[in-house]
Amino acid sequence: MGDIKVPSLLCLLLLMPLLLVPCSEAKTCEVASRTYMTIACRVDPCAKACHKEGFTKGLCYIYPPFTIICICEKEC
Repeated sequence: MGDIKVPSLLCLLLLMPLLLVPCSEAKTCEVASRTYMTIACRVDPCAKACHKEGFTKGLCYIYPPFTIICICEKEC
């Protein structure tokens, strides 16, 4: 009882690095839009402005104290 067979231990040792390796996702660069400036940020105009600036995505974010800005994102 409690015996670990060598093949099972070997499989476990070979699989451990795969479980411990962090995800290889691309990093995301975020920059405030230089062309879309407004008091009330809207997602569609923000995204269009970001596309014109060479980014893939544009979203409106709320920063304290109640500042709403358009943030452009792309993979670095």
